[in-house]
Amino acid sequence: MTDQVPGHYCSVSERLSNILNHVGYSRKDRFRKVTVVNETGVEGSTGPGLKSDTDRMFQVNTIKVVTEISQCQPEMNNMLMVHDDHTHSGSYIDDLTTIDLLYRTVLRNTLHHNIGTVSGPACHYQNNLPELSTDVVYAYRCSQWPQEGNEWFLRRRLHGWPTPIQIENAREYGCFVTAVGHPHSSECHLEWRLSFSITERELTISFVDTTMKVYILLKMIRKTYIEPVIGDAFSSYHCKVYMFWMRERIQHELWIKRNLLYCLVLCLRQLYEWATTGFCPENFIVTHNIYDRNIIGTVRNNLVKILRSLLSSNCTFLLGIE
Repeated sequence: MTDQVPGHYCSVSERLSNILNHVGYSRKDRFRKVTVVNETGVEGSTGPGLKSDTDRMFQVNTIKVVTEISQCQPEMNNMLMVHDDHTHSGSYIDDLTTIDLLYRTVLRNTLHHNIGTVSGPACHYQNNLPELSTDVVYAYRCSQWPQEGNEWFLRRRLHGWPTPIQIENAREYGCFVTAVGHPHSSECHLEWRLSFSITERELTISFVDTTMKVYILLKMIRKTYIEPVIGDAFSSYHCKVYMFWMRERIQHELWIKRNLLYCLVLCLRQLYEWATTGFCPENFIVTHNIYDRNIIGTVRNNLVKILRSLLSSNCTFLLGIE
């Protein structure tokens, strides 16, 4: 998905990359901070001009999520994952089921909300330092990779990313369910969402320097141009999904310093196309539209207008990035 790189893009890319290095935005500076809690990946973002947040995901080891009752283990609490015709794609209604089936209790996804302010699947609390805050996500490990996500392992990839080793590692990392339901569902308080956070973390860490910088620039564009208009409907999560797709689709040889601006424009073009159609597939479960939660109606129309304006600006939008 490439065409000829405009000549002036190369010189601008070199300067832009050097500026990002100077202010601390490079792969070497480990923009993505990684911690491990209970053998579970944690990621957060820090850097000049960005609020210093920490995201912590705690794996609840006393509960096992299963797709069939036969997978239940007597020594554990077992959560049966149920996906019916009324459940939105990417969300699940979960029953907490004992091995002897003496009772079945629908587990509400609000059970951890007493520790702080709720934001999506996370509970947010402020530390003593006003510039540092933490989002805590409680996650339950699934016994196996969801069937609708098997396409990710079989997908035909032309440019060698993720690598075969990374793909195989994803099987070992597995997936989790986190406490968030679809905002437009009548049973939102009962629905849970699949999370592939550990694999996402490992894939993000594998980004080469230019890929990481495009990711950072997308987040800056979001903060400067998109968030003031549509709020947090367009999130950092969307930026991450875009980068996974673009890293798959753009050949490895193009992710170099002098092509930084070109790769950014390619990403914005794809973002604009998805916003126009109203469908952006989640990278691990392609039938899940990540726009169907918040980027709909007027919000989506405004996003399309913003992206159209950015693409028609001949990259002068870079001058206004904060």
